[in-house]
Amino acid sequence: MADERLNWQQACKLLGCSKSHFYNLVNSGEIPAERSGKVRMVRVRKEDCERYRKQWQARQGQGEDQEG
Repeated sequence: MADERLNWQQACKLLGCSKSHFYNLVNSGEIPAERSGKVRMVRVRKEDCERYRKQWQARQGQGEDQEG
C-alpha cells in the first residue's frame, strides 16, 4: 500500500492550521516533505501530519495539567 501524499491545502485542513504555519513546520523539519516540479510543489505524507498532530495535542494536554 502506497503512502498517501497531501498537498499544502489538504495538510492544512488535516492539521487545522494556516498555509504559512504549515510551511514553517515543513521548513523547520517538524514535518518531512518532498519538493518537486518547476513550481516546487510540496507534498507531505498523511501519516507524518497525523503523527505531528497527535504529538502537538499531547503537548497541549500536558500544559493544561501543569497549569491546572
